[in-house]
Amino acid sequence: MPLVTLDALLQRPIDVLIAGGGTSGLTLARRLAQGSPQTTVAVLEAGVHHDNDPLVDMPGMLTRAIHNPDYDWTYYTVPQKHAANRSMLQTHGKGLGGSSLLNFMCFIRPSKEEFDALEELGNTGWNWDNLLHYMKKSERLQAAPPAVDARLHSAKADPEYHGTEGAIAKSYPSHVTEIVPSLLDALEAAGVPRKPDPCDGRPVGGFLCPTSVDVSTSKRSYAASDFFTLNKDLPNLLVVTNVSVSKINFEGTKATGVTVQQGDKTGVVNASKEVILSAGSLHTPQILELSGIGNASIIEPLGIKSVVDLPGVGENLQDHIFCPIIIETPTDFKSFEIFADPEQAAEQQALYQKGAGLLAGFSCCSSFIPASVIGNKEDVTTWSQTQPDSEPDLFPNLDPSVRKGIEKQYEFLRRWIQDEKQPFSQLLTFNGHFQIPGMTPDPSKRFTTIATVHSHPFTRGRVHITSSSSTAKPDVNPRYLANPMDLDALIHASAFVEKLCQVSPLKDVVKRIALPDENGQPDLDKFVREYISTVYHPIGTAAMLPKDLGGVVDPNLKVYGTENLRVADCSIAPLLTSSNTQTYAYAIGEKAADIILASL
Repeated sequence: MPLVTLDALLQRPIDVLIAGGGTSGLTLARRLAQGSPQTTVAVLEAGVHHDNDPLVDMPGMLTRAIHNPDYDWTYYTVPQKHAANRSMLQTHGKGLGGSSLLNFMCFIRPSKEEFDALEELGNTGWNWDNLLHYMKKSERLQAAPPAVDARLHSAKADPEYHGTEGAIAKSYPSHVTEIVPSLLDALEAAGVPRKPDPCDGRPVGGFLCPTSVDVSTSKRSYAASDFFTLNKDLPNLLVVTNVSVSKINFEGTKATGVTVQQGDKTGVVNASKEVILSAGSLHTPQILELSGIGNASIIEPLGIKSVVDLPGVGENLQDHIFCPIIIETPTDFKSFEIFADPEQAAEQQALYQKGAGLLAGFSCCSSFIPASVIGNKEDVTTWSQTQPDSEPDLFPNLDPSVRKGIEKQYEFLRRWIQDEKQPFSQLLTFNGHFQIPGMTPDPSKRFTTIATVHSHPFTRGRVHITSSSSTAKPDVNPRYLANPMDLDALIHASAFVEKLCQVSPLKDVVKRIALPDENGQPDLDKFVREYISTVYHPIGTAAMLPKDLGGVVDPNLKVYGTENLRVADCSIAPLLTSSNTQTYAYAIGEKAADIILASL
């Protein structure tokens, strides 16, 4: 099955139509086409296929595609009034593979309780045991390279919890950043033990991140390279790129297909059985609202006829945010600053050809830390009493069903704060000086960035259309730090890292803290507001919840009030989990395939 043109697709009868060829969408498409050879599956992707593209394939180039409109949709938020009134980039992948083509490749999982919460929220069959099966199904664990020391680097995968025959490679980097052992030792001294395998449902501890890199080729392993390219000869799988979905078409409550646009050409692609949205947490609610599915009070004033009044569409937006602590390290450390030196850059290029060096992988030391380590008993008590009414500018404007669903989510967040087995903060290292507007690092020096991530934010945002035009970008408002608890959590996590830098043996390799610097940001409240950024993990805007809790889809991923329209991407996740969302996205695609195959 090669890529086909839109004209060619319009001549073919389609059974199942998938709008969006991203992480979940391509996973779903491959499984459907393989599992039901008599079913013709079509995928519509607005971006292109970045085949054999070093900006995608080469792990060490992982930041180069971000903010590039050929790879990134480059949406921005509305000004965030609690974050120094900044409009913040909302990177999400544009092209086959979606965000798996430009993410930082971390391939880790949340806790067992976080996935079990899905079932407690009313989604039968969505729990840790079930999703572990699907997470393992998508991955193939590779042997650790010689540079990885299981104890020193806290990196030893337990075979019981990992797949070996899936499409997506899971591996450890061939080059481990020099700071990793010192950071892990300091964390142990601070009460955070090593956790060699964070993927067993008990992620608290420090570890070297497994990543989605194929060590046999030193290339990114992602949905397009492994779910599409290796299966492009399936005769019943058709993929069209560079085509945008304008809206879903209905006959009554049955989705009959979609209206599409490619350049100045429009068309209608019909499907006889299923229409599935896999456009991601920012585009899926946009397409739903353009199609008449959403809060009628929002879409009808724009001239869009309401097909199904679903107030939860576009609400419940959640995202991980982080604050960067940047430290200067010894000059013999190999950080990305070395690429400013042509001789060292050439050396790294040569090493890459041998599957070695900084370009061949992403070396990230991480840790999940419970609230009891980040704060004291009084802090934990205060955080665990956080109420929805802490957000006075959100809740009076919400539909009662959506508010009820968010209040239900808060019960889990408060419970997890008091549980020492649950992540409260995550630390992630980046091997260099993170890009900060207005800051130009000295290329002769070496840096490491330690990102302090708030694992379970209480803030809820929204994304809605402001026009009936499908080419107009939606209004994205994550409302970062709107709940004061989130600000306090990041202040405490940042202070924890500053103190950690004074703990041996980490303090021996920290020449200075460059950000917040000794002359600049003594006020951590101000520092957090001015420097937070997003980890690009938006979820929740088409939540899988009971309808009376503001849900948009049921446990079979079917949109309430429709006969055959489903959603299969991270927008269905009702509650943000602590881990990076990549493994979740693949699991959603895998599970969605089994759900749909059972109904064909």
